[in-house]
Amino acid sequence: MQNTRQGMYRVAAMVVALLVLSMSALAGGGERKGSAGADELLIPVGARSTALGGSYIAGISGAEAIYWNPAGLSASTRSAEVLFSHMTYFGETSVSYLALGANFSGFGHLGLSIKTLGFGNISLTDERAPDGGTATFSPTYVTFAVTYSRALTDRIRAGVNVNLVTEQISRSSASGVAFDAGIQYNGLVGMKGLQLGVALRHLGPNMKFDGPDFYRLAQEQDGNRDPQFLKLETMSFQLPTTLELGIAYTSQLAENHMVTLSGMFQNNNFLDDQWVLGLEYGFQNAFYLRGSYSMAPEASNDPLGESSYLYGLAFGAGVNVDAGGMNLGFDYAYRQVGFFSANHLVTLTIGF
Repeated sequence: MQNTRQGMYRVAAMVVALLVLSMSALAGGGERKGSAGADELLIPVGARSTALGGSYIAGISGAEAIYWNPAGLSASTRSAEVLFSHMTYFGETSVSYLALGANFSGFGHLGLSIKTLGFGNISLTDERAPDGGTATFSPTYVTFAVTYSRALTDRIRAGVNVNLVTEQISRSSASGVAFDAGIQYNGLVGMKGLQLGVALRHLGPNMKFDGPDFYRLAQEQDGNRDPQFLKLETMSFQLPTTLELGIAYTSQLAENHMVTLSGMFQNNNFLDDQWVLGLEYGFQNAFYLRGSYSMAPEASNDPLGESSYLYGLAFGAGVNVDAGGMNLGFDYAYRQVGFFSANHLVTLTIGF
């Protein structure tokens, strides 16, 4: 009983710490739309979590947890795990993600991950060639993360990410650092299968674009001075910081059947607050069906009366195969996106 109380006190202390850290980042309220940049940080990875709408931050585990809640990396029962995820995004844009996680006995779990966006070739336009045709370029958006996660007790896990964010468009670039922190607690209020998760993501200093593209050759109208280069100053932008509170409950319906119900509330500094409900059904720990629904009740309506919130339904399926001590997992997810074509994700996971 004493250990349970101590565990609850630790969880409460960590939750309070995350809430305090997030207060300044999420302050402001009101009209938050479009007030942050580096939106590539928000693009989901991992088909399982995407099919669940990100609602399973309380119980997500292994390499996929690196992005959603780094505390879940230490929930992995494998010595090492590799995950590759690929998404078809808007238009010709694609998102690729590679994550590695390993358990170092007595120290904790370490993880490395990298996310890249592919845009293809884009025609370069400027004031001299507004229709393009003179050259092409391909933006480079890369996020590299280092993760540390540790099980503090048999019920409590905690983890942190340090993300290096880089963006380059033609000859202009911006870079910054973003931090993630998360905790997970199993057996909440003494109920087996009930889990709590808290994640504070993308907290860091503002970013700002700079580079040769912001220099212009200017000539005075009277022509008394030689032309000189002037620099256009750009404004800095906030990172899209989010605070997420999640809860999940897993029930064994029968010997080979399992159901997990999950929910998540997301508060952020750039968009209306979001709620997500997810459901996962598993058969013999080998086959899974998943679905979720995301909503933003306070989202405003456009002139046609439709909500400005882009997301809604998501669903997917997965298969796990135990191949002689090595676990192979393949997952697929479909995510509905308003005004755009739907997103499709595939994920391959290898556990050793």
